[in-house]
Amino acid sequence: MTDTTQTTPLRRMIRPRNDEGGDSPLTSSRALRLALTKSANDSIGLVLTVTSVAEDVVMLDDMLGGLSDDLLLVGLGREGARVGLVSLDLQLRAAIVEMQIVGAPIDQAATERAPTLTDHRLCEPFLGAFLKAFPAAVSGTPLGGWADGAALDDRFRDVRAAGLALADCKYRVVRMNVDLGVAERQGQIAMVLPLAEVTLPQVAVDPDPVDWDAAFQETVQDAHATLEAQLHSFSVPLATIEGLRVDQLLPLPGCTVSSVKLRAADGTTVAQAKLGQLGGMRAIRLQPAPLPQLTELAAGAAQELSGVLSPGLLDGPEEPLIDVTVDADSAETDGGKAGTGLMSGIEMALDE
Repeated sequence: MTDTTQTTPLRRMIRPRNDEGGDSPLTSSRALRLALTKSANDSIGLVLTVTSVAEDVVMLDDMLGGLSDDLLLVGLGREGARVGLVSLDLQLRAAIVEMQIVGAPIDQAATERAPTLTDHRLCEPFLGAFLKAFPAAVSGTPLGGWADGAALDDRFRDVRAAGLALADCKYRVVRMNVDLGVAERQGQIAMVLPLAEVTLPQVAVDPDPVDWDAAFQETVQDAHATLEAQLHSFSVPLATIEGLRVDQLLPLPGCTVSSVKLRAADGTTVAQAKLGQLGGMRAIRLQPAPLPQLTELAAGAAQELSGVLSPGLLDGPEEPLIDVTVDADSAETDGGKAGTGLMSGIEMALDE
């Protein structure tokens, strides 16, 4: 009587899926074992047993350091670019070749030899079947989506050629050791593909509310403004200007310490101010414009009267007038009124 309790690799492959350890969750290791075993049997009829599965994440240099030139290195492409590789050691590729040439693995270990193009071509059916079965086998495991879209590419001649073709990034390396079932022959297959970085969705963060009124006020307050303090402006005959001498004093009729005007760069009067001192320095205090003085009214009436008189009634030739402006910084105060101005503080402009 045949012992039906014995479990063989073939029996495991043909067993219904719901019988594969009903309560055991499908892990990455279990999925890889099933995919590799079934691919080898379906593609070339090779029966093998996966003895161990190892997984690692390394940078390119460390990954290349774990390879040797006696391995068959077949490139893996995705979207027209080489992104990884799959490697077969001497014993596994020899068993694949023997299976297709003589129908079964030879009962002795393969002798050392470099991989050839013939090895590559004879191993393609097995590797193609494994790549095709891989995505569906690992779906729902941590390896899900890692090898999607990967396809066989050209062979790398050596490890150096692989290093020149692959990008410098993190790679996931999956190694599977297999038992070939004859003469204690052990083989290994490894698949290398870039690690799929998990990109967390960007959550839009509402910006802090802005107090536009306060921001506008701060902006306005920080703006620079240039103002000029003008103490007095009056007209002087050209003959008087030509006769000025050093240390000579000029009277400023109608000028007081309260007649300072702040002017903008374009000459617009911005405010009225009073001349004084603060901390030993000249200063001005903003204040309402003073009421007209009697002397100012008299001077204004005289100017209007002089404008009505005919030039023929004036004695002597008409002399051009000079507009003179006295800056507040150059003025001297005496008893709260500006009676005279220094010559260095006078700006003259010929009245046209």
